[in-house]
Amino acid sequence: MKIVILSFVIVLFVMPLAAADQSHRISEIDQPAVERHIEGVLDSTLNQAPNRSNGVFSDEVCDFCGGGAQVLAENFTVITGGLGFDLEQIVMWGGYFPNNVPIAVDDFDVLVHSDAAGIPGAVICTETGMAATSRVDTGIDLFGVDEYLVTLDLAVACNLADGTYWIEIYNNTGAGDDWFWETGTVDGVNGIIDSVFALEAPGVTWLVQPGDFAVQLNGTVVPVELQSFSIE
Repeated sequence: MKIVILSFVIVLFVMPLAAADQSHRISEIDQPAVERHIEGVLDSTLNQAPNRSNGVFSDEVCDFCGGGAQVLAENFTVITGGLGFDLEQIVMWGGYFPNNVPIAVDDFDVLVHSDAAGIPGAVICTETGMAATSRVDTGIDLFGVDEYLVTLDLAVACNLADGTYWIEIYNNTGAGDDWFWETGTVDGVNGIIDSVFALEAPGVTWLVQPGDFAVQLNGTVVPVELQSFSIE
């Protein structure tokens, strides 16, 4: 079997000693509970820039692979200090080989998996049939074809607690050129060395391979909600 490679806030109240009639008290009825929210911060939980050294096909119908499927998955960590991360957007680099002819509308499937001892495990979130929100020719040529910067916006955010995950991404180009995912430089904080591939779509039987892929996973750190409290 081979792979075809191309805040928590503390508020202190200092109260005077109560008088006999306790006239200083703020009753719970007069003062409703106070709830505070800290807005989420746009962030990335994985940021792997393209290294323009290689590419691997990730296509449901990979003609260049003999007509069968070949799909890829990249591993990453979520580190938010226990807050959690809402994955909302994927930015990736790749292209169409060998004739440099993109399909009119991309047809990406995205699956987020838990980690199962170093390979993708149970599926946590899935979106299928995704057209690219944007597909921009970067002006860089790779292997005789154009490099594209592809943005995918998830219809429903994928909520991820701190931990290790895999993101499986593949296109369905049909007959013609095949989509390849460009290799990238592993993120030194949230990235994990190496990746996996499978020869069915979606992937089931995963095989570990050297190398990582150019991708950015964007979203929102889950907002911090302080507990409601009342003053008496």
